Amino acid sequence: MKNTVLMAGALLVAMGAFAQKKEIKKADKALQSGDYNEAMTYLSQAEPMLGSADDDEKADFYLIRAGVMLGKPGADFSQYAKAGEDLEKAKAADPSIENDDAYAQTFLKLREKMENSAMNDFNSKNFKMAAEKYEKAYALSKSDTIFLANAAISAKNGQDYDMAVKFYNQLLDIGYTGIQSQLVATNKETGEEEAFGSVSQRDLMLKAGTHTNPRTKVSENQQEDIVRNLTQIYIQQGKTEKALDLLKGLRAKNPDDMILLRTEADLYYEMGDKETYNKLISELIAKDPENPELYFNLGVASAENGNVEKAMEYYREALKRDPGYASANINMASLILDKQTPIVEEMNALGTSREDFKKYDALKIELTKIQESSVPYLEAAFQARPDNVEYARTLMNIYSQLGQEAKASAMKAKVQELEGQ
Repeated sequence: MKNTVLMAGALLVAMGAFAQKKEIKKADKALQSGDYNEAMTYLSQAEPMLGSADDDEKADFYLIRAGVMLGKPGADFSQYAKAGEDLEKAKAADPSIENDDAYAQTFLKLREKMENSAMNDFNSKNFKMAAEKYEKAYALSKSDTIFLANAAISAKNGQDYDMAVKFYNQLLDIGYTGIQSQLVATNKETGEEEAFGSVSQRDLMLKAGTHTNPRTKVSENQQEDIVRNLTQIYIQQGKTEKALDLLKGLRAKNPDDMILLRTEADLYYEMGDKETYNKLISELIAKDPENPELYFNLGVASAENGNVEKAMEYYREALKRDPGYASANINMASLILDKQTPIVEEMNALGTSREDFKKYDALKIELTKIQESSVPYLEAAFQARPDNVEYARTLMNIYSQLGQEAKASAMKAKVQELEGQ
């Protein structure tokens, strides 16, 4: 009698397993036909029997349920998160399921939906929610480190600085740089650059003759932005020493890293320590002597410290390396034109005696020389940025004061054009 009971129990287990497998197959069929409610009904019937299911059947169950949650109309991010949990359960039950096309397609669909949902929140300025969603997307796909970077940016924009600090430190820990390679080619019809998912896809367009100029486009290193953002947050939180410790620690590990050296220099500049800033920028120049931006930055710092001649020297060095550097040109012109002020004041204070008239004429010549010496810098700045109305207006006024009426009239027309008159 005892054996009979055992056999009956075994038979019941077998029947349950058969019913469970049958319900999972029905759920899969309903999913493929887009009947998500019916698929969920079958899954609900199969779920109580999962304990006795084989690993591959458990994996199928969770994979199908993830697909149902993703496909249901009106699904929100909470359902996407549950779908992600189910994919993890499917993988835990049967790691080989990652090689199945159905798993890959569901995973990609989930990844896309989570990313779009987070992006919509970011664009709607719901930064905190965007940060949380990007974090969940990163947890799902650790290879997509861009999600963690977007989580950090979102948290910073939402002024949730503690969360942002956590994410930025995670990015540093994993050595994130944001450098990505992208396969691109130029569309002959539009002249626009287009990206491709694979070499074969791009080659197909090249053979068809619709595209040309194939190349690999590499994005810039974003580590500087990460470190800068993190130090800015520390400063905003009143944790200046923590910011310095961060930079010094990173520089100790990477003493030749120009990005870290530059970020540390910028931090000292923001703290008002111009002496240390100048020292660090000088270090940078020694490492990268042909970088015009470094000389420009020293020029700005010198001007703010009241050392005009030194500032002009640095601007000249910047312009030797990049004659079209608009900011260096306009700053140079500005320092030159600042020399007008005491001369104009002296001219205005003169009387009407013969000696005063002589002195006035001499000062007028000196003033004209100053204005003339500013013109090449102003013209170079405007040539680099022809849409800058302030540059155009300054040139118009200088031309007018120098009696260059044709140039003044032409620049006046340009000013009016830029102002939309």
